[in-house]
Parts: sequence; structure tokens; C-alpha cells
Amino acid sequence: MSERRWLSLAFAAAASVGLFGCIDSAGGAPQGGQIGGVQNAEDGCDEEKEDIGADDVSPLGFSAREALSALSGERSAPLAWAKGGSTTATVAAGELVAARFVRSTVAASEPGGAEPALAVDCADHLQLDVALAFSTEDGAFDESFAVTLRVPQVGAGRFFHRIDLDALQGSYEVTEVDPTEFREVVVYLSGELTGSAVSGTIHGIAESHPIGTGPDAVVSAQPFSVADF
Repeated sequence: MSERRWLSLAFAAAASVGLFGCIDSAGGAPQGGQIGGVQNAEDGCDEEKEDIGADDVSPLGFSAREALSALSGERSAPLAWAKGGSTTATVAAGELVAARFVRSTVAASEPGGAEPALAVDCADHLQLDVALAFSTEDGAFDESFAVTLRVPQVGAGRFFHRIDLDALQGSYEVTEVDPTEFREVVVYLSGELTGSAVSGTIHGIAESHPIGTGPDAVVSAQPFSVADF
């Protein structure tokens, strides 16, 4: 299966705002989808995915189970809120649901088009679908959800997740911007697990109400920071 990876949604939206000041009228930056027979994803890389068993030794020299074993267990780090104050964040990767080996290469340019902008990290890796628990000591977050870990080597994994603000178990509410002033506000959690440590960010995108109608409508997006840990 071949797939083209572009910047992840929030970073693409933030880059779009920073460079061009707006995003498309449909309400966001490029998202995963089928374009010209090639599925869009995150980074500006062409990818071929192959399902593997938990104990299959991948071409990287390790299995999905070995990779997850090195990343499982609770990891905590100090968290600083963008609006002030601090607490402790805890992340725990759970059971393996599915695994894939991903062969990744720098994407070729489209016919007559430019090379993809902002392409990063086109390295072969494993994708591990796992349950993840994320909480903060002050009770703002106490969440569990499914994520896909990107694992290029044993002992290193990254994830990116859109937080469902309508299903929060913690007490967090968006106060970094006024949600009533925007058409939609979305918040993302991204993190990296390495050895016994964890680090990450919580950030958001506030999307304005459309200006104009139809294909000429313009929607702006305002990125905001929630926390770093």
C-alpha cells in the first residue's frame, strides 16, 4: 500500500497560518484522504506499509513486541501550562492492537509541480497501534485513547492525537482562546517516549467563521499553546 505523508494536521494548519494567513474553506489543513490514488498522510514522504505480527522480526531488526516492551510502563514529566502554573503529566502505553512495517522514502515531486515543502524524517519505521493513558496530577486530563506510535528504533516512539473535547474525563476547558468567537476549536496532544522519559506538547487551532460564501470563502486559523511537558 503506497501512501504520501504530509505534515500532521495541527502543524500543517499552524504552518499555513504562519506562512499564508489562512486555511481552506472546508475547515482545515490537508487531512488524510485519497488524492489521485495516493493516500495523504503526514510528512512529505512516500510510504509502503506492511502488516506484521507482534513477534515478527521486522527489516529494522526488531519486532513490534520488542519495540513496545521498551516503551511500555508509566512515564512522568513536569508540565508547564502556557497560561501559568505547573503540574506533573503521566503517559502510559498499553496493549498492542496492530503493527505495521513502513518503508518510507522522500516523495517525488508531482508532474510539473514543486518538491513537497517541509518534508522531514523519511525513515523506515514501525507503526504500533496501542492504547494510551494520559493524565495530569492536577486533574485537568485523565484520558485514555488509541494512538499510533511511530517507532524508528527500539526505545524511541512518537505519537500525535486529536483530543475529543466533548469526551474529556478531566477538568480541562479551553480558556487560551474564547471558543464562542470561533467556528471550531481543536486541541492536540503530541509526545515522544524515549527510554524511561516522556516529553510533549498540548496545542490547539481555533478556526474562524467563514468570510464569504461558496468556493471563495476564507477561513483563518489561530494556533495556541496549552502546555509543554
